[in-house]
Amino acid sequence: MTIHTERHPTANTPARTPNASGPAAPGSELPSRGSSRRPARRTDGFWPWLFVLPLLVGVGTFYIWPILQTFWFSFTTWGVFGGASFSGLANYARLVADPQLYQSLLNTVVYTVIVLLGIPVAVWLASLLNTPGLRFAQFYRVLFFLPYVAMPAAIALVWRIMFNGDYGIVNWFLGRFGIDGPYWISTPGFALVAVSLVGLWSSLGFSMIILGAGLKDIPPELYEAAELDGASRWRQFRSVTVPLLSPSIFFVVIVTTISSFQLFDLLYAILGSTNPVIPKTMSLVFYFYSAGFIDNDKGFAAAIAMVIFLLIGIVTLVQFRFQRKWVQS
Repeated sequence: MTIHTERHPTANTPARTPNASGPAAPGSELPSRGSSRRPARRTDGFWPWLFVLPLLVGVGTFYIWPILQTFWFSFTTWGVFGGASFSGLANYARLVADPQLYQSLLNTVVYTVIVLLGIPVAVWLASLLNTPGLRFAQFYRVLFFLPYVAMPAAIALVWRIMFNGDYGIVNWFLGRFGIDGPYWISTPGFALVAVSLVGLWSSLGFSMIILGAGLKDIPPELYEAAELDGASRWRQFRSVTVPLLSPSIFFVVIVTTISSFQLFDLLYAILGSTNPVIPKTMSLVFYFYSAGFIDNDKGFAAAIAMVIFLLIGIVTLVQFRFQRKWVQS
C-alpha cells in the first residue's frame, strides 16, 4: 500500500508570498480584490464648446442655413408679389429641359480649363522668383499679386478698353503682325476667351504666392545632389521641384477650380447685362442671377444654385480621389 504525504511549509522552507521581494515570474502576479482601476475619463466640460460657439453660430447662420433654405426653395414656385407654393420636382424638370443650362455649363468648363492652364505658368514663374540671389524678388511678387487683390470692376474697366475692337491695344498689337483682330467683347466665342484670359491673368498672383511658399520648404541639398549627379536645370525642375511641390499644386488646383465655377463678377463687369453675346457666354452663376434677379423666378434660381453646389462637390470629390496618384505626401 502506498501512502501519499503532503509537505507543509516549515521554518526551514520559506513559503512564497505574493509580496515577496524580487522579480516575479511572468504571469505570477494576481490582481488583488478591489484593486483594479479603470482609466479616468477626462471631461473638459462646456468650456471648449463655449469658445467654439461663436464660430459654430456663424457657420450655421451664414453657410448651413442658407444651403438648407435654398434646397427647400428649389421645390417651390414663387408668385410675382411673393408667397411660395410647393411644386415638387417641377423646377428640376424644367431645368433639365432648358438648353441654356448646358450652354452655361459648357462656358463654365471652358473658362475653368483656360484658367487652370495658368497653374503651370505660375509654377514656372514662382521657380524663377525663388532663384537664389535674384534682385527685387519681393517687388516682383507684389507686382504679380496686385491683380488678385484689385477690384474686379477696376480690372474689367481696364481690360474693356484694351479689348476694344477699334482702338484697343490688343488689336493694335495684332495689327503689327498683319492680323485683323475681332471685336472681342461683342463676338460670340471671342468674348468667353477674353474673359478667360483676364481670369487667368488675375489668378496668377495667388497661385505664385502659394507655390512660392511651397518652394521654400524644398531642401536645397536635393538640388545640390541632383547637380552633382549631372542633372540639368530642366531635369531638376521636373524630377525635384514638381514632385515635391505637388501638394501645393493640388491645393491651388482645388481653389482655382472652385473659384472658376463661381464666375460672375468678372463676366458681368466686362460684358454687362445687355450685351447680345450673353446667352452664348453666360456662366452657371450668371444663369442663376438671370433667373433669380432679372426674371424674378426664385424657385427656378434655387434649383440652379443646388445644381452648382452639387457640381462643385462632385468635381472636388473627383480631384481628391485622383490626387493619390500624383500628389506626393
